[in-house]
Amino acid sequence: MNTPPFRSHLMQQFYSAAKNQSRPPLVLASTFRSKTGNDEGSTRRVHHHRASTTSSPMLSSLNALEVSHSLSSSSRSFREASSEAKSASNNDATQQHHVYEPSISAQSLQQMISSRRTVSNFLHHPPTSLPVEGGIQCQQILSNAIRRAVECASTAPNHKMSEPTTFHRILSPSAASERLLDISYEVTYQRLLLNKQSGAEACRNEAMRKREKWSKIPAFIVATVGGMEDQYNEEEEQSPYAELPLNAPHTIQQLEDYASSCASIQNLLLSLHSEGIASKWATGTIIRTHALRNLIGCKKDDMVVGLIMVGWTKQVPRMPRRRRELEGDVLKDVNI
Repeated sequence: MNTPPFRSHLMQQFYSAAKNQSRPPLVLASTFRSKTGNDEGSTRRVHHHRASTTSSPMLSSLNALEVSHSLSSSSRSFREASSEAKSASNNDATQQHHVYEPSISAQSLQQMISSRRTVSNFLHHPPTSLPVEGGIQCQQILSNAIRRAVECASTAPNHKMSEPTTFHRILSPSAASERLLDISYEVTYQRLLLNKQSGAEACRNEAMRKREKWSKIPAFIVATVGGMEDQYNEEEEQSPYAELPLNAPHTIQQLEDYASSCASIQNLLLSLHSEGIASKWATGTIIRTHALRNLIGCKKDDMVVGLIMVGWTKQVPRMPRRRRELEGDVLKDVNI
């Protein structure tokens, strides 16, 4: 079955009727030649009537109709192409929008940072078994993790490459950790007596309770920053467990170094958290005593920034309720 070469319904009817005529119209001569293999009889008939049909009004009407149909088809094709191009453009815009979504690794890092919590109750051993190879004990695991954490901490920004922060590692049990527990007991006992919150016996019990709690902490890190003002006066006689007066940074460089030390501690905490190790950054009275400074060998111009407790925990505390909203409070756009 031969398919008419025209898309227009009217031209298809005209084509079907013309096929049965002995002398087909000139406008269809080329079509019939392609269908019949260019037979010579049809060609002669076409040439015989060329002069009489060239100026025929019917031919002009047919040509105009076919041109109009072609233009209409072209218009529809253009609209369809435009619609497809617009749809492709929207798809490209959507794909470009997805390009700006954080990568999986970025989302993992952000989740790790936001999930870190301060822990107060520690365990000497992880709550679940760890893959231990070569007889490495938990103390060695912590020691290696702290070394990696300090390596991350050292990448914190510091002005003029001063690298002001020093970390002092104390693993438990050890002679250093036992001395730290004794310092914790004495500092707590004297502070409670000085504040007269209760009797001597009650103060001793509370101090012992704190010592026992600290004895469950597998490791400690004391962070110090150098180049500060002198942290004590040698001429003043004072108990090794009494709190020293706070001597804050005075110069711009000292303030920058202190800020760098705080950034280093945050890096350290996050590194430990990434390995499933809990921590607590403490800044209580104990960090401003001669006893602790003597334990770690502080210089006179070294300031203790914090005592970090390190270990494992049974349960990570829940996210506390934030007092400030993010948009418009913590984060504010500056518009001029």
